[in-house]
Amino acid sequence: MIESVYERLFRRVNREVWVVTAAHEGHQSGLLATWVSQASIDPIRPYVLVGIAPNHFTGELLSASGGFVVHLPSRDQARQVISFALGSGRDRDKLEGWDWTTGPSGAPRLSELPYWLECRSRAVLQGGDRLYVWAEAIDGAAPDGDWAPLCEHDLLAAATSEELASLKENREHDSAIHGPWFAEWLDRVSRGESSVTDPNCRA
Repeated sequence: MIESVYERLFRRVNREVWVVTAAHEGHQSGLLATWVSQASIDPIRPYVLVGIAPNHFTGELLSASGGFVVHLPSRDQARQVISFALGSGRDRDKLEGWDWTTGPSGAPRLSELPYWLECRSRAVLQGGDRLYVWAEAIDGAAPDGDWAPLCEHDLLAAATSEELASLKENREHDSAIHGPWFAEWLDRVSRGESSVTDPNCRA
């Protein structure tokens, strides 16, 4: 019962869709994320909190480099960015056809997406099926103008039937492998072994 209520409830939430990009040692990629949030209300502490599946290629690049860029597309860019949600960056260059540059973190900044924050990881929680990263924004842009961000319902409405099937398949695949990771993490939490780490401390 609770499973169906949980699913129906959160399907009514229309979260913003972000393009997250990262790079490391000559590899770069990007993905779509809805778990991106302002982590401080104080403008002198411009922090964001990002939740990324650790098995995704972009998540691996982000973990290895400690830097990333979050881009907030506009509503009319749904067709332009949906490819970031399809397939894996291990199999194809998701930035092919995009104009991009790099900033201090080395992560790609996509020129066609003018609303962005470049971030440097400051703390990480390994949360089983999610890598939760607290990051300091070190650069960014938010031009003036009449503009509405792309949200999850807009993205799904713009997807083709084949893309919707692919998104569902990707979600089911991730859920199958994330379940054991989440159970293992909960077990570590119960034993007091889960903690936030400094990503800049390398063993």
